[in-house]
Amino acid sequence: MSISLKPGLTIGSAIVVTALMAQPVTTSACTTFASIGAANANNGLIIAKNRDSTQGFEQLAVRKGVGQNTYLGLFFSPDGQQPYPMISAGINEYGLSVVQNASVAITSAELAADGPHGSEVIYKILEGYSSVADVLADQQTLFGNNSANFLIIGDQTEAVVVEVGPEQNAYQILRASDNNNRVFHTNHYVLQSMRRFNKVFFPDSENRFTTIKKLMTSANAQLTADGNYYQWINSAQNGQYNSILRNISVASWIAEIPQTGTPQLRVRLTSPNVKYQQYNIELTPEFWSNPPAQIQPFIPSFAGLEGEPVNSQQQYTYSETEL
Repeated sequence: MSISLKPGLTIGSAIVVTALMAQPVTTSACTTFASIGAANANNGLIIAKNRDSTQGFEQLAVRKGVGQNTYLGLFFSPDGQQPYPMISAGINEYGLSVVQNASVAITSAELAADGPHGSEVIYKILEGYSSVADVLADQQTLFGNNSANFLIIGDQTEAVVVEVGPEQNAYQILRASDNNNRVFHTNHYVLQSMRRFNKVFFPDSENRFTTIKKLMTSANAQLTADGNYYQWINSAQNGQYNSILRNISVASWIAEIPQTGTPQLRVRLTSPNVKYQQYNIELTPEFWSNPPAQIQPFIPSFAGLEGEPVNSQQQYTYSETEL
């Protein structure tokens, strides 16, 4: 079962144990954040992810299995195999959205779910559920399997952060509605009962967490996708290792599900097999009833902008002018 937070505890009060062994390396992992309701100008959901990786084969595509929900996902592969087997972010036809971070702070790196195990639960949620309430009703089945993972799951009315530990039935859930309508995460455990699983300390994960916490909690007006979220997802003021936008950022994802109006998805990505691509998709009923076989990016026109060299593992560094 999940473990409830003590009264008054919020995600912002979490502190990583400083006695953990310091590591000179940084995580090749991600920053995620979401807000709902009164926190947003749209009174609905905004949810975002910067995907950081050295395995940069990325792809935006629509998928649907027999008897399953239709969903749009950010898929990836370490070697470019088709179809891309793993997913790091997605949204389905009901507006249920998921973004994921790898739990790299645990002892065994192979247990961190930035691969097939982490993707498995995302596929289940997108394919079989239509709301956060439905997910929470089935939380034991989805999160009690000891596949260490960090998820933010949201719909038009609620968002939750889920920390899954590397032990059976070890997980904890925090609702945005209990946390000033905001949730955010990086790559280490921050919820009270889960911090014991932090065994390897990555300073960049703590630094990114501190940054996104400050940005989200100090905003003096309602949040917007094309304002706050675009600024934050492009935030590089802390250098190439500790910023939300880093030299290994291969994709950015912002989904907006307003209380009224058309949901929108904004994505940018680079990959060894494609040049820099940018997408702005209106998720209308027509889109879901007749999704395109292949989603076409729009080509931005920026002086001096160069895409990822074809068949190169070199990562692309985004610049502020692209937004």
